[in-house]
Amino acid sequence: MFSHFLLLFVAWITWKAMQILRARARLAKVPGPASASLFTGNLSQLLDRQGWGFHFQIAEQYGSIVKLNWLFGSSALYVYDPLALQHILKDTATFDEMPWYLESNRLFLGPGVLGVNGRTHRRQRKMLLPVFSAKHLRGLVPVFYCVTHKLIEAISFRLQQGPADIDMLNWMSRTALELIGQTVIGHSFDPLTEDVADDYAEAVKSFTSTATCAEMMLLRQATPLARYLGPPWFRRCLVEWMPIPVIREMLHIVDTLHMGSSKILQEKKVAAVRHEVDGGKDIISILLRANNAAPEEDKLLDDELLAQMTSIIFAAMDTTSNILSRVLHLLAQHPNVQDEVRREVMIAKAHSDQLDYDELHALPFLDAVCREALRLYPSAPQTFRGTMKDGVLPLSQPIRATDGTLMTEIVVPRGTNIIVAIMASNRNKALWGEDAHEFKPERWLKPLPEALEKAGIPGVYSNLMTFLGGGRSCIGFTFSQLEMKVVLSELLANFAFELSTEKPVVWNFAGISYPSTNSESTKGELWLQVRRI
Repeated sequence: MFSHFLLLFVAWITWKAMQILRARARLAKVPGPASASLFTGNLSQLLDRQGWGFHFQIAEQYGSIVKLNWLFGSSALYVYDPLALQHILKDTATFDEMPWYLESNRLFLGPGVLGVNGRTHRRQRKMLLPVFSAKHLRGLVPVFYCVTHKLIEAISFRLQQGPADIDMLNWMSRTALELIGQTVIGHSFDPLTEDVADDYAEAVKSFTSTATCAEMMLLRQATPLARYLGPPWFRRCLVEWMPIPVIREMLHIVDTLHMGSSKILQEKKVAAVRHEVDGGKDIISILLRANNAAPEEDKLLDDELLAQMTSIIFAAMDTTSNILSRVLHLLAQHPNVQDEVRREVMIAKAHSDQLDYDELHALPFLDAVCREALRLYPSAPQTFRGTMKDGVLPLSQPIRATDGTLMTEIVVPRGTNIIVAIMASNRNKALWGEDAHEFKPERWLKPLPEALEKAGIPGVYSNLMTFLGGGRSCIGFTFSQLEMKVVLSELLANFAFELSTEKPVVWNFAGISYPSTNSESTKGELWLQVRRI
């Protein structure tokens, strides 16, 4: 048994080595930075929590497609050329999620939309897309306001003695979690009136930071090998035996999420008949009803339904809370912008204290502020793809090869890692202009640059890559926008935000970027001085 495994391992190493050498030869002419490490290449720079400068530098210095050095001498492509992105996101037979990403997501979240591909992925998206339609979201607006009003009361209580420094990331995280709980699964995680010790809620809040930390991202790349290590019970024993703190923490989080989600799903299924009568409006109730009515070949199995719950919670939690925190930080840095958007909100609320779905989306400057924050600071600055077979990436603009020739397309060998450079695309000076790195909400109140409109950025939202595009675009981007606008409009109608004089803000580059008080800290926090209007 051991000798067979050893032979298999040697064969896999040999095959990988040949694949690496072949890929390096094919991509030798693509310009890029020198390797920083024999074993990890440029990966540590790419994932460095303070690696913003590295990303800006390679985008500016090498252009819209850059060769990076990857693990053990392999190569990767850092891409933000619009035409190349179109092919990467639309040709999923050639360019798809990395095997390690899918495999690790299946281990963490189950066989949901974030952990499957091919026909299974298309079938799951087909069931999920209608659930996030504007029609259903309109019915959730009162729930958004109910939760947000509790947030206003909680912050007001802390300002009884006057202006105070408040950790707004903490409150945005708690609010996002409660909004997800009530609108997605019909479950209250946090009443926002007091600190509540809830293992399930803590697991939800801890999942993203643990799953996307640099150490775990490196470990996740070995997960495709797990299937060769015996049956699931044996693999579980191996994981429990590993003396690596981040793995032990991840195991606890995954177990807690699974138990909590299983309990809630069973309650939902028991209540399904009653919901047919009274019409539960949360997303999972709607999904269960749609699933019951779907043709047999389209129905989601129980483990898929469970995985959708956990996947949606994960995808919507830190992404929205962190971009809300980013907007508040930007408004504190630009008080004139804060005053202008507040003025717009207050004029609208003079006619209707609780703005409905259409009234919120009819506020042009609030919309511009949200778009500009999403452009400059996407919660996930990059994502990854793998080349499933040899492919070709055409370029919208030629690049200068290392031998001085011009390249109009790049032959990409099978097995090449691809970084979809979301932030670099959103800040492309060739399309957005020389002020592409500046926070200017007013750019959205006039026609966008002609070069941008003609570029064909494949994102699903406003010429941006923030919510991706193609078959793996973010299903909940309309949900996210609605959440941002409800929370921001209510916060700005009640409070003013200024930079803290005591606690600085440092933003960390990560799977989902987050703020802390210094570059050494991994604890997410954003302290702003808050006063009542």
